[in-house]
Amino acid sequence: MKKLLMVFCLFSFLFSYSQEDMEFDGIKIKTSIKVEDGDDKTKLILNGAGIRDKMWVNLYVQALYLLDKSNDAQKILDSDETIATRLHVTSSLVTKKKLIQAIEEGIEKSYKGDLSLIRERLDTFMTFFETQLDKEGYVDMVYSSNTQKTAVYINRKFVGDVPGKDFRKALFGIWLEENCVDKTLRKRLLGM
Repeated sequence: MKKLLMVFCLFSFLFSYSQEDMEFDGIKIKTSIKVEDGDDKTKLILNGAGIRDKMWVNLYVQALYLLDKSNDAQKILDSDETIATRLHVTSSLVTKKKLIQAIEEGIEKSYKGDLSLIRERLDTFMTFFETQLDKEGYVDMVYSSNTQKTAVYINRKFVGDVPGKDFRKALFGIWLEENCVDKTLRKRLLGM
């Protein structure tokens, strides 16, 4: 009976551990996170995660967090709900200069609106990445529905924020728009 109880306890422990973390390319991804949402904290659940690679090199592992799971990219982008993405850098090839360039190119490729309307905010947003990212470091981009601002955190440290639901759509569109930077990653982030 003791052995059966010990096996049950071990199984319960392993099951609870697996509910909190998933692993991609050696990176542990939380199945839920709490984010700053104005004066509150909001719990978001993992919608999907995947690896961004280029020329057979894994650059980062990305996770998308929403209030409720969805595989409808347009609904997610048109929403004003709190949303977050976490980029875990897995390659020393991801420098601050290349990250800034990738965000710029991603928005130019995917954004369907008038880019001049968000240009000043985009330029401000780019300055948030002046901090060098270490391999194994991560970036959180969190849009708060309560403040209508997208905040950037590098290794949990707040760097800055920019206002606007339109900016939210442009930023998250890099990975979720039909004309996104990586179709396979898009599917993974949408939980497909």
